[in-house]
Amino acid sequence: MDGKILNEFRQDLVSGEWVLFATGRAKRPQSDKKKEEDWKYKSAENCPFEDFKKSDNEPVWFCPNETDWQIAVIKNKFPAVKPGICKPAMTFGPFNVQEAVGFHDLFVYRDHDKHFADFSKDEIVDVIRSYKKRYLEISKSGGCVRYILIFHNFGREAGASIYHPHSQIISMPILPPDVSRSVNGSHNFYKDHNERVYDVLMKWEKEHGNRIIYENDLFIAFCPFVSKTPYEVRIFSRDSHAHFEKMPDEFDKYLADVLLVVLNKIRKALGDPPYNLFVHTAPAETDLESVHEFYSWHIEILPKVKVAAGFEMGTGMDINVVDPDEAAEELRNTDV
Repeated sequence: MDGKILNEFRQDLVSGEWVLFATGRAKRPQSDKKKEEDWKYKSAENCPFEDFKKSDNEPVWFCPNETDWQIAVIKNKFPAVKPGICKPAMTFGPFNVQEAVGFHDLFVYRDHDKHFADFSKDEIVDVIRSYKKRYLEISKSGGCVRYILIFHNFGREAGASIYHPHSQIISMPILPPDVSRSVNGSHNFYKDHNERVYDVLMKWEKEHGNRIIYENDLFIAFCPFVSKTPYEVRIFSRDSHAHFEKMPDEFDKYLADVLLVVLNKIRKALGDPPYNLFVHTAPAETDLESVHEFYSWHIEILPKVKVAAGFEMGTGMDINVVDPDEAAEELRNTDV
């Protein structure tokens, strides 16, 4: 508990939810709040991702190689979790506390001004394969890697503190609240109905069809019937599997196709809004050994077109002001 920088998970006594305290991240680059039109490092000049040695960024590996790299995996200089030896959880008074030990890396893309919607299909395939490669490396590293999250923030309002396009991967020694609810809820549905809840959801969406945005032979993208936010999009594989990192390489081009179409539809229909993209996959470590029987990995894309206010923060319940049927129709009918 000593020291100026706090890196630990603390569990709420009432809700049981964990909160990550990572005070060192307060030192990461921030935009000048007085100049809303500015963005830290929007110009390539002095951007820390243009010269890793000059900015003291530590690479993990390059794709395809260090000379001609298009994707660089580097260690986050301002990590939310810190490297170290995994220690058992402890108590502090009535609270459970877990030291925040793990990996926090960045996937940095070569072109300073080229964002995901501008990528070619082959470039998105490289992104997907880099995600899978680094996930597997971290999952096999030993220690207390219970969950690994891959995410991509586009736009300052979505949390990207640096303009240069990059994704993130972070491992945790605990199971995050949303993940825990998702996995346990899927497990309970399977026990009660002997069916995967995600198979039921996809069957429902395909039968109705009016919330489907785009699909190909292996993947389907739709606005969920119970969308928490306007224009929320989820992408599922038709061949349900619990683990994203185990997806066969021959699937990658199909996933890249759906991702590109969806991101370009969002850009064109909504005016290039900020968004958050998450890869939801089964925990790296779980007591539920049969997780592959009831859980399906998927991608979630949340455009930032609304701001959570008092009701949402006070109740933990979202207000969605856009009918998902209408959101899907708008995106589906947007030509890209």
